[in-house]
Amino acid sequence: MIYLDNAATTKPCKEAIEAAVLAAEEFGNPSSFHGLGLRAEKLVNEARTSIADELKVNKKHIYFTSGGTEANNLAIFGAAESMKRTGNRVITSKIEHPSVIEAFKRLEKLGYDVVYADAERDGRVNVESVKNALTADTILVSIMHVNNETGVIQPVKEIASAVKAAAPKCIVHSDCVQSFCKIPVCPNDMGVDMVTVSAHKIHGFKGCGALYTGGKRIAPQLYGGEQQNELRPGTENVSGILAFGAACRTAAYDTDKMRKKRDLMRDELMRLVPDIVINGSNEYNSGTVLNVSFLGVKAEILLHSLERHEIYVSTGSACSSHKPQPSHVLAAMGADAKEITGAVRISFAQNTDEDEIIEAVEKISDEVKTIRKYMR
Repeated sequence: MIYLDNAATTKPCKEAIEAAVLAAEEFGNPSSFHGLGLRAEKLVNEARTSIADELKVNKKHIYFTSGGTEANNLAIFGAAESMKRTGNRVITSKIEHPSVIEAFKRLEKLGYDVVYADAERDGRVNVESVKNALTADTILVSIMHVNNETGVIQPVKEIASAVKAAAPKCIVHSDCVQSFCKIPVCPNDMGVDMVTVSAHKIHGFKGCGALYTGGKRIAPQLYGGEQQNELRPGTENVSGILAFGAACRTAAYDTDKMRKKRDLMRDELMRLVPDIVINGSNEYNSGTVLNVSFLGVKAEILLHSLERHEIYVSTGSACSSHKPQPSHVLAAMGADAKEITGAVRISFAQNTDEDEIIEAVEKISDEVKTIRKYMR
């Protein structure tokens, strides 16, 4: 098996599995006052510390959620609700993850003044588009750190600086699900207030994420308990949290090595397969994702043909993979219909082997030739 869909999810690492086993043994409820509960609470706090240390922030501002989607929703709706007396304008970009885009669409229906900033052909958010949308009553800006479909690093720091200059009270949030533990993520250096991270993108388990709030007072979106300062009530997912902490502590992404793997795949595809388009900037790529359009090919057909060889890639965001609709990210970048139809996302992990890349390229080349032959 050659697994090249790591932007969708990663294989749990040994340390994460061992941590989950420990959680099964220390099965107490972290909210219980007896010894078993206190031991579980201690383990949860150790995991919180691991994530805070990676972000270089105070652990008391880390709140565990059911994943990146919930964390993004908590950040967006929580900030909008808490700031509604200050202003009404909220800004995001046209290339965000569905959990951000759909949240902002909901804010539109609730009466907020929503602006969707443009993207450039290289896959980066247009900074001037954000600046032009800023007003004194802007209360929330949410711009992702690394795009989930292209792997392109966004100009978050530059945007955050412009936001704070124009609207000092505005809350700046960044979805860092695709960058956390892969490239440096430090909210203080980036100039952002809140950050979303997720476990299953870094070899933890699905169903666990976290929001760093930076101490901002945001409105809870769930009610019913006093856990996590009542901002995110409900019994904590101890096994997922412990696995998240273990995966964070053992993450060993080498950005230069990751980029070399991506470059190898890109160069070999360009050498062996004619009529392809690389989507997104090479200069600003995180090294974890390669988005390629195979002109004259339907990406879904190529995906399933590769699956017969046990080679796994995707056509875009896993959160929208069951919807037969074009990529909103590539559309916002200005890609044409043929480029969008033939777009495949290939994503890498630290343990992706170069021999696997070479073998995958050979199989992709063969299958593309066959598909083009029958699609003429």
